[in-house]
This record gives sequence, C-alpha cells and structure tokens, in this order.
Amino acid sequence: MRRSSSALAALYPLVTVAALSLAAPAFAQPRPAAVTWYTDYQAARKEAHAKGLPLLVVVGTDNCFYCRKLEAGPLRDPAIAKMLSAGYVALKLDATGNPELARALKVTLYPTTVLAAPDGKIHTFIEGYVEADRLAEQMKRTTATVATTDWAARDFNEASKALAASDYPRAVTLLKGIAKSAGDKPVGAKAKQLLGEVERTAAGQLARAKVYEERGQLGEARDALADAAKKYAGTRAADDATAALANLAEKPEEIQKRKARLARDLLAVARDDFRTGRLYDCIQKCEQIGLAFADQPEARDANALLAEIKNNPERLAKACEQMNDRTAAMYMALAESWSKKGQPAEASACLKKVVALCPNTRHAEVAHAELLRINSKSAPAIPVGLTKP
Repeated sequence: MRRSSSALAALYPLVTVAALSLAAPAFAQPRPAAVTWYTDYQAARKEAHAKGLPLLVVVGTDNCFYCRKLEAGPLRDPAIAKMLSAGYVALKLDATGNPELARALKVTLYPTTVLAAPDGKIHTFIEGYVEADRLAEQMKRTTATVATTDWAARDFNEASKALAASDYPRAVTLLKGIAKSAGDKPVGAKAKQLLGEVERTAAGQLARAKVYEERGQLGEARDALADAAKKYAGTRAADDATAALANLAEKPEEIQKRKARLARDLLAVARDDFRTGRLYDCIQKCEQIGLAFADQPEARDANALLAEIKNNPERLAKACEQMNDRTAAMYMALAESWSKKGQPAEASACLKKVVALCPNTRHAEVAHAELLRINSKSAPAIPVGLTKP
C-alpha cells in the first residue's frame, strides 16, 4: 500500500468545485456492465441527493498496486457490482489528478473507500485494500442505515393523502413518526419540511384568534382557538391554543357550553377511531371522556363504546397490538436518548426490547438497523458531513 503525506480530513460540500470536479482519472476504472462510475464529486453528490442513494467513493492513484488490485477484484465481484448498480452512486477520485485534491483530500493509504449517506455523512471509512466479502457486508450495513424503508415510504404517502384531505392530526402523527425514525434520510427531511408547513398554517390560525382577543371578541377568539386545537392537533400551535383557551375568562354558562361541545367533539373522534380500527386511540379517548366529562351524557356513550372493545377479544387484541406499537416508539426514543449520552449498552437494551415487543414491524426493522450501527466496531459513524476527525 502506498502512503501519502497527509491524513484524510474531509469529503464535504464546501470543497470547491475546481478541486473536486476532476477529469477522468488516469488509473484504470472497473466497469461492470451495469455500474456507472462518476469521476466528478459534485455530480455524484447531486445524483445521490436526488435519488436518495448512498455514495461509494474510491480514492486512489494511477500507480498504486493495491488500487489496481481492488479494481480488478472486489469492485468487479458480481455481488458488489449488483449492489452498486441497484443501490449506490459510485464515485472514483484520482488523488494525483489535480494539485487542489491533495490539499482537499488528505489520504493516509491508497486506496481509500468511503461509504456515505446521500447527505454526505460518512458511515464507513476503509483505508487500504479490502476483500469483497468485507466490502459487501459494509455496503449492506450502510444501505440498512440510510435507505428509505418500505414503511417510511408508505407512511409518507399516507401522510400526503391526509394533508390533501385536510386531516392534519393524522398527517402530523405520521410525519412525526417518519421524522423520528428516518432522521436525516431524504424521506425524513421531507417529513420535517411538511411538518414545518403545517406548523406555519396552524400558527396563522392561532394569530387570528389572538387578534379577536385583542379586539375584545372573546366568543370569536374562543371558537378560533378551539378550532386550532382540534384541527391541528399534534402541533405546537395547537398546544398553545389549548393553553390560551384555559386563560380566557369565561362565564359559567359559557364554560358549560364549551365543555358540552368538547365532550361531543371528543366522542365523535372516538367513534371515528372505532370505525376505522384505531381501537387503542378509541380506548384512550373514551377513558378521557369518562374522567373529564363524567357529568355529561357523552360519558355514558363513551362507556358503552369502551365495553364494545373490551368485551370483544379480537378487538381488544388489536388494541393491544397498537399499544405495543406506541410502547416500541417510546423505547426507540429512549434508545436515542441513551445514545446521545454516550451509553450504547443502555441504547442496545432498549432496541432489543423493541425487536422482541414488535417483531416483523417497522419499529423492529429500524431497531435492528440501529443495533447493527451501534455494534459495528469497525465502521463508526462520523457525526458530520463527509468529515473524518
């Protein structure tokens, strides 16, 4: 292997186009029939971002023995070629093809292979020659970490439909789940963008309510706040609207009217949950009605609806499955919290509970991928865009 005069420091978007938009490298390129090899960094990054695909970057020189060995062997392996053509953007950079490159890419050994997410975040960094079986395993792990899963694509599609139908509570719930689990993946970024748009719309409704309040139109203000809290449930603006409602001074008869209206609305949502099979949500709302509106006629109807679920084993089993799904989501959040505190053992324990609690589900899939990342000692993620400390 050939050593350079400096250590690899960065592969990131701030490197100038002049430094990274290289001519075709002098050293031979592997050309499996179905694999397209980029030689321009900016073009490869653009393609990876547009398609949501991870990057495989090989850095070498034209007179490097192990570079030629990597090209002639592992990079031409049928399994590697299949993964590259189907799920990667492949990029080859010649470290001696441009004087600027030596300053921008400080390589310790040639060849150097980098596996990165579509946003440029490194997931695997391999210095020197690597056998095909090890490279294939690292590529599988990167794919599992950065690829958009079927459930995420499905939930994003459902969220889009909910937004089109102005069903903001359902859309917010789905988008939050995607943003939480998908993180920096393209689908996660899109989910966060849509959440921001819903938040801005809800904030506009809240602002109109405040204008009514400032004008002394308390009845209109209350209606606007109640509408914001219900229509945009799950947003920060909806929480603020609920708090603002509590702060508005009301006459006893107005309080009673609003209480009756809230009980009716909550019961209507509970019935809709029952009708659409969201039985765990239905149970929670019925219990809430029984506690908060015990003096209202809706409490009797809520108790009857609750009995229809609890007296039916099939319905109750479905509710239990939905409850397990929520519990799994909480354990996923706890695992992330432990990881941020530098406690991988505790995070792994939470993720294992998710796999055991909800096997063959989207949560188990995400938990398994995260377990692979935590347990991979040879390929630690670098927490910045294409940067090695």
